[in-house]
Amino acid sequence: MSEAALQIDETAVQAALLARNPRAPASELDSMARFVSIAVDVMSGVAAQRLLKLADKQTLRKVLEQVADQLATEEKMPDTSAEPMRGKGLGEVLSLAEGRARLAAYAIPMPIEEWAGPVGGAKEIEAQFGVGRSTLSTWHKNGAVVGLLRGQRKLAYPLEQFIDGRPLQGLSDVVAAAPDARSAWLWLRQPHGALEGETPLALLRAGKRDQVIGLAARDLSRESD
Repeated sequence: MSEAALQIDETAVQAALLARNPRAPASELDSMARFVSIAVDVMSGVAAQRLLKLADKQTLRKVLEQVADQLATEEKMPDTSAEPMRGKGLGEVLSLAEGRARLAAYAIPMPIEEWAGPVGGAKEIEAQFGVGRSTLSTWHKNGAVVGLLRGQRKLAYPLEQFIDGRPLQGLSDVVAAAPDARSAWLWLRQPHGALEGETPLALLRAGKRDQVIGLAARDLSRESD
């Protein structure tokens, strides 16, 4: 058989496609018919001989029917393209006073002891641990102890940070790594996954400061970024 026997009339292909799918757009039928015709025309040599042995009229008809069915399936598929949508905007613009009032209505005041544990002022620290007010003030200024604001200016000192009348060793390193004293103390009292659920504060009180300092440098420095 010659290569000429492989040629397929483009008009015949288009007619076969149209018979299977009369609702398909003419542009799609024309493109598909041209594609099938060109694909057959470019075959030659061994590939052509193999196709001639296999692609009799009945086989080619099945191929065309499958192509037509594919076109029909694509035509029935719903359009899933996104539709533009418009939001409702930012809504009501509040004044600063109204915004603060609404925020205060949502906020639930929490005593400092509920998240910080037992605390005391300078007077309580002196009475319980024998630490003078001037010494306590110096420790606080140097970042050796955590002082938490209670109200506008009054400082409350967590009692758990003291042992034997002195600040826990390693506490100053945690304070230095944290963005503020509150963040440092919250981190110290939270169970840590790397410590098998223990709190960093418990390890400091047990004298295991190196592990805590390393974790603080990793965790708290990210918070301050």
